[in-house]
Amino acid sequence: MNQELLQRPGSKQHPRNQGLEKHLAVLQGLGYTRPEAWFLYLVATHSGYFTRRQFLTFAAKAKGWSVHSFTIKALTRKHARAAEYGRQTYVYNLYSRRVYGAIDKDNLRNRRRQSNQLIHTRLLILDFVLAHPDALYLETETEKVCYFHENLGLPLPVLPGRIYKSAKSTSHTKRYFIDRFPIFLARPNKASSLPPGVTFTYCDTAHPSLAPFVSHLRSYEKFLRRLPAFNFIYASPNPLKFSRATAFFSRLFEETGRVDTLHLVHYFQLRLLWESNRASLLSRADRDFLRAGDERYHGEPFESAYQKWSTTGLSDPDIDQLLGPPRTEQKRSFETYVLPEDYDILLAETGAPYRPAGHNLRSAWRSDSRSPLSAH
Repeated sequence: MNQELLQRPGSKQHPRNQGLEKHLAVLQGLGYTRPEAWFLYLVATHSGYFTRRQFLTFAAKAKGWSVHSFTIKALTRKHARAAEYGRQTYVYNLYSRRVYGAIDKDNLRNRRRQSNQLIHTRLLILDFVLAHPDALYLETETEKVCYFHENLGLPLPVLPGRIYKSAKSTSHTKRYFIDRFPIFLARPNKASSLPPGVTFTYCDTAHPSLAPFVSHLRSYEKFLRRLPAFNFIYASPNPLKFSRATAFFSRLFEETGRVDTLHLVHYFQLRLLWESNRASLLSRADRDFLRAGDERYHGEPFESAYQKWSTTGLSDPDIDQLLGPPRTEQKRSFETYVLPEDYDILLAETGAPYRPAGHNLRSAWRSDSRSPLSAH
């Protein structure tokens, strides 16, 4: 990373220069250099986990004392802990409340221990962020809800989220955007290949399956359709998945004209028979019709229309009114991005969190293959 980029948060063009400069100053007060402080800020905000390779890439440094110094400080100050994975590679978890409190993010769950699967995703997310450190991210749940609900006027039930029930009481809380994939806005007066508007991302693994991406996009579909415009970036270390991901996105958001109400009601009738355990009444042609309808009438507003039709009854004019006019053309774009690492090391953890900090200091100069302070 060049010096211009390392200094950019202090520039007048940076929209959050005052807040970010304050946070970086506090982190530097904990004993970190400015590049180290900015790296910690990005890790705490977007991931909670990092590797030595990611720090070296961010700081544009070769292997050497710089990464030794950084990891020694993080471990001995008990700001981070390390665990050994495949090929004697160490993954660091930034967990200290002092670090998160210094950037006013002490409630983030990034500091907690996570499953290997989630750590895998978090490292992929960090790689994307480190490649785009100057993007104007909506960093927290509060910022995202404020932007989409208060600024754009979308109702809260439309926002993607999950309801968590309390184990000790009958209360429940809905959390939004729990996947934590980066969401960012276009910077004003900044050249970009992306059209103006909000950009969503999905960081996928190298595994050939697209099932997690399909599930994620379907869970976001109702929300995304309410936006006047949006961009979507599918990122993965496996570019062989890009054509299939692009094709699925195109099919899901393809434009449709006026719906044939008689055709739709016939689908509703067959679906009701199936869901009420009367499938024996369906002919082979009915089953084929039902399967085609499941694909054609997936998502909103068809799901709401079916629920109202099956419970309260709707006339054909009522259905036409509920479906509304033909969908207007929504401004959207879809791009792909190749992530630099697949992190197959997460597939087989070989050790427990690393030994106490005192041993780390004494072993700091051992070989890469034996010390977490030298691990990639």
